[in-house]
Amino acid sequence: MDQWWVVPMLITGGLFTGGVVSITWERIPVWRSTELPDFRTGFAHTLRRVDRLQPALLVVCLVSTIGFGLGSDGVPRVLAALAAAGFLMVLIGSAVWLVPVQRRLISSGAQPSEHVERLRAKWLLGHQVRTLIALTFFILAVLAATI
Repeated sequence: MDQWWVVPMLITGGLFTGGVVSITWERIPVWRSTELPDFRTGFAHTLRRVDRLQPALLVVCLVSTIGFGLGSDGVPRVLAALAAAGFLMVLIGSAVWLVPVQRRLISSGAQPSEHVERLRAKWLLGHQVRTLIALTFFILAVLAATI
């Protein structure tokens, strides 16, 4: 039964992880050096697109990783359990830490530039942490599927 879970686990996990890696690789260097008004505009534009798909990919990945783990035994089960825990950590961390920050960043209200600068630094760091965690646990999911 675990073979039925491996395809959605790897496809959605790969798409989610690829999405966060691409933002870290391509957008963060640009966003660091962009003036605040341009940053807020570009940030909001990117997030409008990404926020439609990324959470769904992560939830499907989490559910299918749990399903894969329950249908496996031995080392694949342990690796899948660790991967699922990591994906859950990414989901909770995103909802609790990053989403509130990004909402404040893209709100249309006037905010002091120092405040926006702190929010930008907080979100960029948080996204880099999210990327590292997602990549690490996606690798564990791939290992679970290939062992």
